[in-house]
Amino acid sequence: MIDAEGREYKSANFPTDAGYPRSPQRNDGPTVRVQCTAASMIIVVKADIYKNGFLVSAEELSLGESEHSQSTQCRAVAAGDSEYIIEAELQDCGSKLTVSNDSVIYSNELIISAAAGSHGITRRARAVVPVSCHYKRTHLASSTDHQQQQLPPSLLEKLSPAAFSLKLMTGDWTGEVLPEALYIGDLLHLEASYTGPDSGQRRLFIDSCVATLSRDATSDPSYYIVENHGCLVDATEEESNARFLPRRRASSLQLQLNTFLFHDDSRNSIFITCQLKVTSVMQMSSSINKACNFVHPRWVNVDRSDVCQCCSSICSPDSTNLRGQIPEVSDIIASGTVTLGPLMVFPRR
Repeated sequence: MIDAEGREYKSANFPTDAGYPRSPQRNDGPTVRVQCTAASMIIVVKADIYKNGFLVSAEELSLGESEHSQSTQCRAVAAGDSEYIIEAELQDCGSKLTVSNDSVIYSNELIISAAAGSHGITRRARAVVPVSCHYKRTHLASSTDHQQQQLPPSLLEKLSPAAFSLKLMTGDWTGEVLPEALYIGDLLHLEASYTGPDSGQRRLFIDSCVATLSRDATSDPSYYIVENHGCLVDATEEESNARFLPRRRASSLQLQLNTFLFHDDSRNSIFITCQLKVTSVMQMSSSINKACNFVHPRWVNVDRSDVCQCCSSICSPDSTNLRGQIPEVSDIIASGTVTLGPLMVFPRR
């Protein structure tokens, strides 16, 4: 089944061997179930997988070929008295990726090995169950007649702590899109907003944004897109089209940048974590409250005040490097941390 968010759920029933005794409490439901999240594949396996009364052990279950069988994330663990579970990130355990014009498919194999008995023999054969997760690709073209998928409420809660939010938008900025599959070099349109009851009297700033391969913003590797209290450092890179757009309203800020991958790392799930803050709309820009574009060879503030010279060095009231941190100064009224992702980025074919 493919649900409204484009994720496929599969189940499998194994043929019953009539020559074996049956469990007195037989369950006619599927013995293998696959659930697909935005970043992982979850496989639930019943211990009585063959429905013949002989139970498999966790040690007999693994995801992927033998070279992955010793990895913790590829092994099964008990989930109650009669079930096991394997949860692995989509790209782990030898998963194979297939990309078409309208879908992204992660496929793998659940391996049921046959453990040897006390005399070195077994009465079961090795079995292989194909498992896969299917996702609909998100096209970020500027089009008003293409109906965009809505973000699920659970994801909105994660992306919008308190009154701050970070959204992935269509190319014409008319709507929000689901953060799923992209090709390297595609142009992202991000909108940071403050929606508190006093939003009409507030000006929003992006203090920092860092890209990582997990939801942990302190993990390695990492790449800072915005740092130094509002300096869009990604714009200084060659072939970058990163820029802050002119404000449509004080309580939001729009940012565009090209997608990328980390060199020599096969993982393709990118998370972007941003530190946001708001000041009074009457407050002037400063060295620590600004939104600075790099327009070669100089830095330019979207709010016009000439406060961006420090982007080439260190921007802070006391000349201390506050990279990624929000300073405790009186003109900052509220602050928050938001994470967008995973954005699944693939090399172009």
